[in-house]
Amino acid sequence: MEGLLVPVNVERLQVSLADAAAEVADRVLGAVGGAEDIGLADYVHTGADTTTVLGAVRLIGADVFAPHVLLGRPVHRDDAAVVARSFTVYPPTPQPTTRQQHVTAWRDWAVGRLLARTDETSPAGSDAAPTPETAAALLDGAKTWQEWSATAAQLSPLALPGVGGPIVAAVFAGMRPLARGVTRAVLRRDFVTAARLIRWMALSSSNGVRQPLDPVLLVERIRLYGGTGSRLALDLAISRVLLRMEPA
Repeated sequence: MEGLLVPVNVERLQVSLADAAAEVADRVLGAVGGAEDIGLADYVHTGADTTTVLGAVRLIGADVFAPHVLLGRPVHRDDAAVVARSFTVYPPTPQPTTRQQHVTAWRDWAVGRLLARTDETSPAGSDAAPTPETAAALLDGAKTWQEWSATAAQLSPLALPGVGGPIVAAVFAGMRPLARGVTRAVLRRDFVTAARLIRWMALSSSNGVRQPLDPVLLVERIRLYGGTGSRLALDLAISRVLLRMEPA
C-alpha cells in the first residue's frame, strides 16, 4: 500500500488485509449483482479489526461506488461515512513523488470525486486532482506499451462512468497499447491483469470508442479460464454491466 500511512503493525495488516479486501470486493460484487447495499458500515461493526477494514476500503478504492455509478443506486450514508473515514486513517500522500505514489494519488482522486456526489463531506486531500502533467507522465510518457498497459491496469478503478479526467482520456486514446496489453496478459495467463485492462475496453466501448478486440469475447474467456478471486470477479462484473451483457 505504497502512498498510504499505515498506523498498525505492517506484518499483521498484510496477512489480514487480503481477506478484508476480498470481503469488501464480495460485498460490492453482490451489490452490482442485485443486493441493495454494500454494507460497508455493517462490515466495520462485525468485530473485524477496524483499521484493517478501512485499509481494505482504501484498496478497493472507487469500485465501492460501482453500484451507484453503474446502476444508479443511492450510496448509503453510513457506507459513505466509512469511505470518508478510511481517508482519515490512511491519509493520501501530500506530495507524491514516485510513480506508484502518483498512481495512488489518481486512484484517491477518483474516490474523492465520487464521494463528492454523496452527502458525505470529502476528507481533505481525497478529491484534490493531481496535475494533468502526472497523467501524461504516467501514460503518454510510458517508454513501452508494456509499461503503458501495466500502469493502465493499476489505474483500472478509474474505469467507471462518472470519473472522467485526463487519465480516462489518455486511456481512451491508447487502444493499441491497451489491446496489446490485454493480449499479452491473456497469453501469459495473467487473468487478473487482463480483467483490469478489459474494464478499460468495456468503458471505452460504452462511450463509442472503436475496439481492436472484442471485449465481450474477452470477458467470457476470462470467466471460463480465469479461475476464482473476488477482485477478478468484480472486474468482470463491472465490464459485463458496461457492455450490457447478461449476468454470468
